[in-house]
Amino acid sequence: MNCNNINCKKNVSNYNICEYCSSIYCSNSCLYKHKQDFHANSNIDNIDNIVHPRKSMSRSIFLKSGIYSKEIIEDPHFDFSNFDFVKINEKKKILGSGAFGEVYLAINKIDKKSYAIKVMEKKKIIDSGASLDIIRREIDIHQRINHENIVKVHAHFENEKYFYLIMEYVNGGSLFTIIKKTQGIDEKKAFRYFIQACSAVNFLHQNDLIHRDLKPENILINDKGIVKLCDFGWCVDVKLGNRVTFCGTYEYMAPEVVKEIPYDFGIDVWSLGILLYELTHGYSPFRSEHEDGDDFNEIFRNIIRYKFKIEKEMSNGCIDLIQSDSLV
Repeated sequence: MNCNNINCKKNVSNYNICEYCSSIYCSNSCLYKHKQDFHANSNIDNIDNIVHPRKSMSRSIFLKSGIYSKEIIEDPHFDFSNFDFVKINEKKKILGSGAFGEVYLAINKIDKKSYAIKVMEKKKIIDSGASLDIIRREIDIHQRINHENIVKVHAHFENEKYFYLIMEYVNGGSLFTIIKKTQGIDEKKAFRYFIQACSAVNFLHQNDLIHRDLKPENILINDKGIVKLCDFGWCVDVKLGNRVTFCGTYEYMAPEVVKEIPYDFGIDVWSLGILLYELTHGYSPFRSEHEDGDDFNEIFRNIIRYKFKIEKEMSNGCIDLIQSDSLV
């Protein structure tokens, strides 16, 4: 395949694709020159930054660019002293709960906007057998991420007993709530949520990160319909080598995780396929048929055997996408 720059024409196997016209270029510099010559007035934000770095991976207008900061700069605007917890009947308003603590609603005294503050108790973390350094790693990774479809961590604080994360407040609940209420949504609406989740995952993969726990509970949505991926407790840098850690949520685990063999970005892609199925069906494809629905051995057998059925009327394109191994 040849570079489309008329002054280059270099034969390339790893390339960048113009998101406006899908023409191929051998390098960022050739792509940049092409954009300046032919798309300088195009109405897409951050034109200079929209370059796909991964090999042989085409660009889509639906995939948003973002920034993974090399350096974390503390902003005094988000100092912990600038926040008041919202209280109802003298109790802090809880937005959600997890294994290590709660997420509370708070108001910034300076800009008067709502924020979510995640409070994690160190004793609970240690008692669970987890490492405080793992939590610090999660915070460090998450705070560096700036992407439209990922919950933003503005700042973090730590004392002897707790970790505090000042986060973007997402006011529309989770996809899990939507799925349970609707028992499955139509393809067009499912696509709007799904492609935004793909955009978030694509950005992580561009920056050599695997989320490892994609599921509806970890995908929030605001009142404008914008999806926000959250919970980076299992997120890992793939540059550290192939992973074998058994982690995630049973029904969303890829076969490699279940078999405890080395895995890479593909496990997130697998989970995206599960997500699309659940959005359109209202339940997960590899679920247990037992009454309690929680027989993990049956779930694992179904995953390894690739045993599931398309049980809703949908387009061939949607079915192919659910079954595809190359979503992003």
